[in-house]
Amino acid sequence: MALKPFNLLTSTAHDIQQLFDRSELTAESLVKQVLDQVNKHNRHGLNLGALIAAAPRQQLLERAQFLDQERAAGKSRSPLHGIPFIVKDAIATDPQLGMGTTAGSWALVGSRPPGNAHTVQKLLDAGGILIGKAGLTVRSAVSVSAGLGIVSLGVETDGSIVSPASRAALYAMKLTIGTIPMDGVIPVSKSLDSVGAMARSPADLAMVIEMLQETGPNHDERLSQLMTQKWNGLRIGFVDEKIWKLPESLCKNDDEALVQMYHSVMKTLSNAGVHVKYPVQLPPGDKVWPGIGDIMSYEFQQVFNRYLETLESSQVRNLQELVDWNRQHADRELPQEYPSQSCLESALQCNISAAENAETLACLRKLAGPDGIDQILNLFKLDAIASLADSPLSSIASAAGYPIATMPLGILDMNGRPFGISMTASKNQEKKLFQIMSAWETLGARKPPPALMEETNQAQP
Repeated sequence: MALKPFNLLTSTAHDIQQLFDRSELTAESLVKQVLDQVNKHNRHGLNLGALIAAAPRQQLLERAQFLDQERAAGKSRSPLHGIPFIVKDAIATDPQLGMGTTAGSWALVGSRPPGNAHTVQKLLDAGGILIGKAGLTVRSAVSVSAGLGIVSLGVETDGSIVSPASRAALYAMKLTIGTIPMDGVIPVSKSLDSVGAMARSPADLAMVIEMLQETGPNHDERLSQLMTQKWNGLRIGFVDEKIWKLPESLCKNDDEALVQMYHSVMKTLSNAGVHVKYPVQLPPGDKVWPGIGDIMSYEFQQVFNRYLETLESSQVRNLQELVDWNRQHADRELPQEYPSQSCLESALQCNISAAENAETLACLRKLAGPDGIDQILNLFKLDAIASLADSPLSSIASAAGYPIATMPLGILDMNGRPFGISMTASKNQEKKLFQIMSAWETLGARKPPPALMEETNQAQP
């Protein structure tokens, strides 16, 4: 029978599962379409370069066929059964899957992790199909928007999940620090790193996060039960956008359009029954950035060396060897457009003591957490605090160790780039953010980036 076409840029895992259930789509057919999309964007057109590596085609098709057979026999492992996903290349995958784990470094090409990271194995056990490894930061988000995968796993120290997701019209969340095992993740800071995910809908995002957190602090209440799409009783504080924005050196935007949309959504939420408090105050970014920088500088060498020690083979075995390797292969690792490895060298030369680092971390946690986010939430009885995504909010959440989410807000006329809004809540309160995201979806704010829509028509099975 002829299979029904669907749109690779807009379909969610939930949509796809419905097609699976009606026998209008198979995992094998879906994987073929996704691989066609990968080839298209790696060879011509937009040339996104979103994937550093893709799994071998035949291996993917055999896995899809196996999962189709399981479904036909009445066994569906989870809502992720047969769904293609992407992982950031800072997350280890077993070499048997046919992809490396490099974090974008030539020095780590050919390195062999002992197996899949905990997070990757969770999604594979749930029936997911790992299509490939995404380049760091923005490209991990682009891969989902461009139809190279339906959901994506990422890692964030400060903004590496929520910021790119906002620029790709996605829903995303970085989890409370310490709630997900980080084994198999190429680290930056044990105190600031956390795993998270990106998706096209709150329900898909909740599905992935729930799998990762199944033994975590929120396991007593399934996130899927929070997908009510209702604003009932929610209370949200909004920071002053005139103060809460990134320096122009980091981000240039059409400020007038962003401000207009920011205030418009406040009005929309207020009309929908949300208690909106504006403006609320938080510690500014410049109060936490120096401390975050010091912590990363102090912790990186230790945690990175520890990761390298777990590898079965690698061209480099510690940070010093990596720095030396980069110098010896400057044509690859230090090209004209990116000639510096000052961050790596600073970590090598760091003279911060363990006691000083502990003191800095304690001060940051208190400033951003109890004296920052928690104080405002408690003072005004709020569920979350919001800002435009291009803001220091991710830094405050990172300093506090609290969760942060982003959701689509609009598209800039000046360049067709999507932009989003970010929200943070208290420690282990991901469920509050999911309640908000579920209701947010009713605003209809998510639209795929126009450039991708022009490039990609509806995919045919």
